[in-house]
Amino acid sequence: MRRVVIADDEPLARRRVRAMLAHHSDYEIVAECGDGDATITAIGADPPDVLFLDVKMPGLDGFEVLSVLEGAARPPAIVFVTAFGDQAVAAFDESAVDFLLKPFDQDRFDRAIARVEQRLSSDGAASRAAAPRDVLRAIPGKPHPDRFLVRGPNHLYFVRTDDVEWIDAAANYVRLHAGGRIHFVRETVKSIATRLPPNRFVRVHRSVIVNLDFVQRLDPREHGEYQITMRDGSRVQSSRTYNEELRAILRR
Repeated sequence: MRRVVIADDEPLARRRVRAMLAHHSDYEIVAECGDGDATITAIGADPPDVLFLDVKMPGLDGFEVLSVLEGAARPPAIVFVTAFGDQAVAAFDESAVDFLLKPFDQDRFDRAIARVEQRLSSDGAASRAAAPRDVLRAIPGKPHPDRFLVRGPNHLYFVRTDDVEWIDAAANYVRLHAGGRIHFVRETVKSIATRLPPNRFVRVHRSVIVNLDFVQRLDPREHGEYQITMRDGSRVQSSRTYNEELRAILRR
């Protein structure tokens, strides 16, 4: 079964793709999104095989969504769906499988699906050829991002995962502390913790994650807790809930 995410800010457009996809019984829609931020969240939570992606959406547009997906171990097959024909060249520059120009009919949609199948089949064959013969299935889990997309007042920019020293919660955001600056990302500590390399990033508190590469010292406190001093001089307190995880890392 091919798993599909539909991303378009127009409900009518999403409904049209859904209706045409109903003719393909081996395709299952797992999420529908109305903006770029929701699309990234859906893909990060459960990566699909196929993404029908509108170019013009509120917040992050289709190309900005793709920039976040760069480097993913198993990126979805992308089919752009848009009313703007002048975006076609840029879409194929981004290795899109196909480009559906609104309005399109069932025949044109079916041809896009055929191209998707060709791409997924070739990608699957390449993955099998590259894998060791004694590996029967992929290791479960999501790929760790090598960078995070951060929204500034009037622009977007990236922060490398390797540069993040520690992370803490701030209302509906997390704050990435890196290079003496604070960068806000709309995500929870719980969700971001699942996407960080576990050998380097440790959750030491319900609202704090530290990068072990930037820990300067640990001072024991009561009940086996620690006061952790980071290289930038910041001090964070571990909690008993996460002490065992921290100790396990320190014993390695």
